[in-house]
Amino acid sequence: MSTIESLDHRVATAFYGRFLRPREAQNAAIEPLTAGKNIILSSGTGSGKTEAVVAPLVSKYWKLALESDALTILYITPTKALANDLEKRLQLPLNTLGLRIGIRHGDRDDLTSGAKPHVLISTPESLDVMLFRREPALLSIRAVIIDEVHLLYNTQRGLQLSILLRRLQKQLPVKVQWAALSATIGDLSHVRDFLVGTNEEASYLNYPTPRPIDAQVRHITNEGSFLELIRKLTHGRSTKLLIFTNSRRECERLAGMLQHEEHLKHSVFAHYSSLSPSVRLDTEHKFASMSSAVCVATSTLELGIDIGDIDAVLLWGVPGSIESFLQRIGRGNRRSNKTNAICLIPDDSSAVTLDAMRFVALIDTARKGQLPIRAPYELFGAIGQQVLSVIASDGGRFTRIADLCELVSHKLYINRDAVENVLAELASNGFLQRHGFKNQYGAEEALHKLVDMKLIYGNFGVGSQSVDVYYGSKCLGEVPAINLMRLRNGTEVRFAGKTWQVQKFSRDGIHVHPCRSTSSVIDFSYGGKGIETGVFIPEQVWRFIHSPESADDLLTKELRPEVTSFRENVRSLCSYEQIPFRRTVHGICYYTFGGYLVNKAIGLASNKPGFRADDIALLVPSPIDWSAIPKQPYDYQEFFPQLFEGSSEQSIYQQLLPIDLQQREYLQEWLKDETIPRILARLNESEPKLIEMGHVLEFIP
Repeated sequence: MSTIESLDHRVATAFYGRFLRPREAQNAAIEPLTAGKNIILSSGTGSGKTEAVVAPLVSKYWKLALESDALTILYITPTKALANDLEKRLQLPLNTLGLRIGIRHGDRDDLTSGAKPHVLISTPESLDVMLFRREPALLSIRAVIIDEVHLLYNTQRGLQLSILLRRLQKQLPVKVQWAALSATIGDLSHVRDFLVGTNEEASYLNYPTPRPIDAQVRHITNEGSFLELIRKLTHGRSTKLLIFTNSRRECERLAGMLQHEEHLKHSVFAHYSSLSPSVRLDTEHKFASMSSAVCVATSTLELGIDIGDIDAVLLWGVPGSIESFLQRIGRGNRRSNKTNAICLIPDDSSAVTLDAMRFVALIDTARKGQLPIRAPYELFGAIGQQVLSVIASDGGRFTRIADLCELVSHKLYINRDAVENVLAELASNGFLQRHGFKNQYGAEEALHKLVDMKLIYGNFGVGSQSVDVYYGSKCLGEVPAINLMRLRNGTEVRFAGKTWQVQKFSRDGIHVHPCRSTSSVIDFSYGGKGIETGVFIPEQVWRFIHSPESADDLLTKELRPEVTSFRENVRSLCSYEQIPFRRTVHGICYYTFGGYLVNKAIGLASNKPGFRADDIALLVPSPIDWSAIPKQPYDYQEFFPQLFEGSSEQSIYQQLLPIDLQQREYLQEWLKDETIPRILARLNESEPKLIEMGHVLEFIP
């Protein structure tokens, strides 16, 4: 019997049509899922991963769902937008089978309107809400799907989901079956370990679906050259372009520029997280329905939301990771077996040649299918959030410490002492109180406030408080409240890809009206640390500089001589096993290509007060003995407190951790990324090589 014949024929027809020809990854998932096994499936963007798991699970539980007329399959996605898109995608085949599909997230609750769905799409936070409120519909669940798991892996939201799945399992009469999906994960067993623990069994299905990457790297010298490129790509033919930026500010800037193009002004869209759900949905619908349009977006459109076929993806600035790069270029033309990507170095780049090399290294890495390997992180912040959620869901009653420890018993690195330290810190901050003589904790006043403000369910970064932006009675989105300090009545601002004039503003909202753009228009400030490149990209740049492979096919004729000269000069002056450096008025600048965290650790370990570090270079007041630097991350243990950097990117619950656990969390990248010991070993075994002023590396700040 063929694999497809393992499915109920009606289910197979509903999902795959009468030709019944699933793709390779879809075929591979059928047998283990219909046999009741757990799987982790990795397959390329657009390869049909959703159908690969939904069809077999529906085939297995279809009759049970119809007989019980109850919720049977729970589908978890990282974002509400993806949940909405998945519903549209799955509605037809499920309805054909007589199954109801529904959504439960912050904007919609299909559990409270009409008949209960058989398949429910939700987010980690909404699953938390359902468990908090003891939603009876959850008691009939037999299978859970976790989509885009790379966005949850090694994050606080991922730890939250891990504990939520354990809480869910404790309520169910049978063992729940699960499947996790991703296009960009280095080691699939790590996903199992992080999400459900090492004791769970799973089948690992890795089916990369590489497409040839047709890419070009070009430098945008000014706004005019950007507009000229867009005109060339869109003029005289129907063209759909998706432009990714690294910040909301850049998204607004580019959308604002394109609004002035006569042939584009009615087909330019902006898409980012601060826009209201209705505005984003409207943007997605209009962009998908048009034959020719341009959408400027942040990472919000990296996921597989259906926005139609895209002719080309443009990247404005280097993404912060290879995973983000792959997600972005993977949104490109799915009608052909080729990815079209145009990599743009912005006009405000301070290191054009270096940015060109970053793009070249990313493209080369993507073509080879290389991904960084990061072992599961030891995280703690979401533990505090989850114990508070459990206690609050029971009316704040005292709960045994042993029962709270049971929530994380599948996490081998978390012992009772760690849980008690988290509980004690929450008590010292007024969220919990310890029972006078029993090993129990109950709610204190601050916990009730968290519930009232609906902050109990999430593990997002604290960031800034936000204020809504309104056009009439319609909420367009939100911006950090700090922007109120910059506004006056009549101020012109850019938002949602358009220009608006502020009519009035207060803490309750900013009210705007459309206007024509003038030279006085301002962009809202969004804060944040910006894009960080970690250690993988700079290391790949150094490798590619010394590789024999040519980058000529990737570069415009204007960039090609500059980049070629850069590589040839570096190779002639310095081998891969050497560390170029130059003397400056501020000290000695070593070009390690090791990443910010590595450079900072070496600066600390070398006892160089006043050092400065970025992802490429380390500036120190005196020479470093590179043969003396430790090769293993744990050898830097005495400097761990100095490596720690708290930030507004932390969640409330991370900030409420004891400081030693905050430091331990922050150091996970340092301790678990396999690229770091490789870089440390390279630098330890390398010889420093002086590059005189005026040579090739002086352009690097």
